[in-house]
Amino acid sequence: MNWKIDVDEMVTFLVGLLEIPSPTGDTGRVMAYVAEHFAPLPFEMSLNSKGVLAGTWAGAAGDAPRAVTAHVDTLGAVVSAIKDNGRLKLSQLGSWSWTSVEGEGATVFASSGQAIRGSFLPETASFHACPKDKREAAHTGDDMEIRIDGRTASKEETEALGIRVGDVVAFDPRVEISEAGFIRSRHLDDKAGVATIFGALRAIDRAGKSPGQRTTIHISNYEEVGHGASAGLPDDLAELLVIDMAVVAPRQTSDEYSVTVCAKDAGGPYDLAMRRNLEKLAEEMDLEVRTDVYPGYGSDGEAYWFSGGEARVALIGPGVDASHHYERTHRDALENTAKLIVGYLVS
Repeated sequence: MNWKIDVDEMVTFLVGLLEIPSPTGDTGRVMAYVAEHFAPLPFEMSLNSKGVLAGTWAGAAGDAPRAVTAHVDTLGAVVSAIKDNGRLKLSQLGSWSWTSVEGEGATVFASSGQAIRGSFLPETASFHACPKDKREAAHTGDDMEIRIDGRTASKEETEALGIRVGDVVAFDPRVEISEAGFIRSRHLDDKAGVATIFGALRAIDRAGKSPGQRTTIHISNYEEVGHGASAGLPDDLAELLVIDMAVVAPRQTSDEYSVTVCAKDAGGPYDLAMRRNLEKLAEEMDLEVRTDVYPGYGSDGEAYWFSGGEARVALIGPGVDASHHYERTHRDALENTAKLIVGYLVS
């Protein structure tokens, strides 16, 4: 069957997803958005106490149950200190380079309930008042700060705004869709993956079909800190398909137009038989497909295995350039990934 993916709908869903801040540990708003858009599908999604959103589509059979997972939490930060000058020091949520967000706009979700805007800058940002050696030095978390958009020049004045240590900070995604089909934004990891699951499920439902096996759809919320899929999945799974971004970079085989099947990442190899099946399926469906290895990458597949999960695990995803920086992918990668998810689920 030549499956039709509504790519425009999928991209529109993705843009809405990207524009909702969701650093690890603060995903309530974005989970509500996902639940609303998944609601027309023929199964019910619900949140568990950890904040995972999951639901199960009955499928044609139940002798080898499956699950598909992607994560909606993103990189971000929490306030670790309020400086004497009223500006904020940060502690990272997830792993990212401090300089990758230098100069970026940010929102502080204050304990007062307000969303307070600011910018993430080096302490030496004032070019005309900084020695050359300081201007050109590499920056770290020790010499960077949030400059709050508020009248504050002291710790006490910042605290009066309702900001406290531990408040969550989200960096602006800066979403842009080009006429050439590119999607540029922070946090395509892994909101692009969630969007491909959405596109795939909508295609199956519109075709009047259902999965070949009972299938759990699992949207995790702690992947960036290593334990996203450690909870919320059935005990009787035969297979778990993880959807996460593919690394596009020099010396990688992935590109921004294809779906990639991951052979191995920093946590070791994925299930060989399941990988071969996905590669064969992609070729039979005439998809643009790559196989790749990610040396500095881990996924919810490892989180599931490390928590004692016994199912086979495979990892696929759309190619994303500049991972954990200002990322970019293409509509074609989303479409190829969504089609492979469909082919897998209905098989």
